[in-house]
Amino acid sequence: MPVEQVKPEILYVPPTAHSPNSKLPVVVYRNALTDPTPDGVLQAVEESEWKKGGHWKIAKESLAATPHYHSTTHEAYTVLHGAATYLLGKSPLDPGTDSNGDSTGVRFTARAGDVFVFPAGVTHFVTDVEDEYEFIGFYSLSSQNDQNSLKEPYNMEYATDSIEITNQKRGKCELVPVPAHDPIYGEEGPMIKIWKSV
Repeated sequence: MPVEQVKPEILYVPPTAHSPNSKLPVVVYRNALTDPTPDGVLQAVEESEWKKGGHWKIAKESLAATPHYHSTTHEAYTVLHGAATYLLGKSPLDPGTDSNGDSTGVRFTARAGDVFVFPAGVTHFVTDVEDEYEFIGFYSLSSQNDQNSLKEPYNMEYATDSIEITNQKRGKCELVPVPAHDPIYGEEGPMIKIWKSV
């Protein structure tokens, strides 16, 4: 079997004025990949519903953070090498702290062997890397995301819209259905149960 059964971590990312984020939590499977290579990842991911979007490498000297989210699909990342720190849920237009003085957004670090899923609407970007961070992204197929009408399995939103337009896009993100399959654990996967319970 190309994956270990691991208990998921869940991260809730609250909405902001300019980032839709999601009621669904980010789901993280730590060190779940038994073979963190391109071939191993392709064997591990449920390809019937999760389409490969790209294979990327980020070095510290070439780090160029671009906050973005997807409004038509959920996104799963599989980490092959290195590590990266992500800031989730913060638009470039959002202040650095909220009304309570707490930092805006949620930080977490992904490492080789990890698999994690961003729900539609969660703004994300890499703020730092260790070694050369290498990962493959997969995107869930849905009724909103018809592969016959899109050149890419995802769209790009840069979280720089007005509050009114952000609220409209938040509604669009909330319509993206929960997938039938967890990206690595299939129909009975923890992510499906967690998301359906929200």
